Amino acid sequence: MRTKKLNNILAITFLFFLLVGLIGMFTLYENTFKELSFFNLVLTLLLVLLSLKSDINHFIKPFIIVFLIGFLAEQIGVHTGFIFGNYTYGNSLGFRVYQVPLIIGVNWAILSFGAWHLSEYFSSNKSYRLLIGSLFLVVFDIVMEPTAIAFNYWNWNKGEIPLYNYISWFAIGFLEMFIYSKFPVKSSGISKIVFISQFIFFIILSLKFI
Repeated sequence: MRTKKLNNILAITFLFFLLVGLIGMFTLYENTFKELSFFNLVLTLLLVLLSLKSDINHFIKPFIIVFLIGFLAEQIGVHTGFIFGNYTYGNSLGFRVYQVPLIIGVNWAILSFGAWHLSEYFSSNKSYRLLIGSLFLVVFDIVMEPTAIAFNYWNWNKGEIPLYNYISWFAIGFLEMFIYSKFPVKSSGISKIVFISQFIFFIILSLKFI
């Protein structure tokens, strides 16, 4: 009961800050709220970690592996254009290591974790779940792109997003969720709430920037 109550508090806290951020994006303080994107991702990570409680020790190892997969893929992508296409990161996501924001690896880890657990609503078969979760990530990126560009998260060369960007999102997401599938980390529900609410968040904001 105590764990359920804590998770409810964490979920409400996350949704509150996300709602405040969403409202802020439609006010005269839009630029200020854009600069808070980094802190929003840090807060999201902390809430996910707090919700895991006893499972946190099982989560750390796959989280680090998935973080490194996402971050290294971005490094290769930025410096070669090979994986996602030709793009560069802006200054909105905080501290960068060799031109890639450190927090972007955290974002990959949180999103794939949420997509993996969300997929269990659609199938109990692990192979199908990997495919479904990977598709969730691709759709998430499609929805996120207009806002990400407007927020100066990243910018595409000539403003063109290549098709293989989405193919790469599917492939990397599949690999990351496969890692999570090998570790017994139960979802508290927060990871699913994070994924769904952020998806809705970007849908609403994309209407503004399309």
